[in-house]
Amino acid sequence: MLQITRLYSSFAALCGKIPYALVALACRIAAAIPFWRSGQSKLEGAEIFGVKYELFSLKASKVYLFQEEFGFHEAIAPAAAQMAALGENLLPPLLVLGLLTRFGALGLLIMTAVIQFYVFPEELPKADGNWAMHLQWAAPLMVVLQRGPGAISFDGLFGKRK
Repeated sequence: MLQITRLYSSFAALCGKIPYALVALACRIAAAIPFWRSGQSKLEGAEIFGVKYELFSLKASKVYLFQEEFGFHEAIAPAAAQMAALGENLLPPLLVLGLLTRFGALGLLIMTAVIQFYVFPEELPKADGNWAMHLQWAAPLMVVLQRGPGAISFDGLFGKRK
């Protein structure tokens, strides 16, 4: 038993040598991907190298989704869909670049909470509910929010110049 404890301690020490900069970069990228994909799916605009560049042209089907599926009143559904599209298209690049990283992480964490607690509250008590997916989005965002973007980021670069 003592040998297993020593082996585990050695393994834990080895894991502790992983630079936080790599952990943070992985967390930032992992958290950005689902939001970016969702944001791109909301836009009607043209593409350059596979990236849609028209941020203010929403697909009508997405406004309909916010109204009929998500339960937003018809007067605010277009604004809610537009705000979601803006957040999903602007915050993930900031997160990946590590620029204003904590603000980007907070914005996406708030979006995650709104999706879970306002749009899909009935999923929370279900064992197979979408809460597990939302937790997978929230966990890396909370790491970045709490510990920062790491050295491989514009925030890290600018922070070292002070």
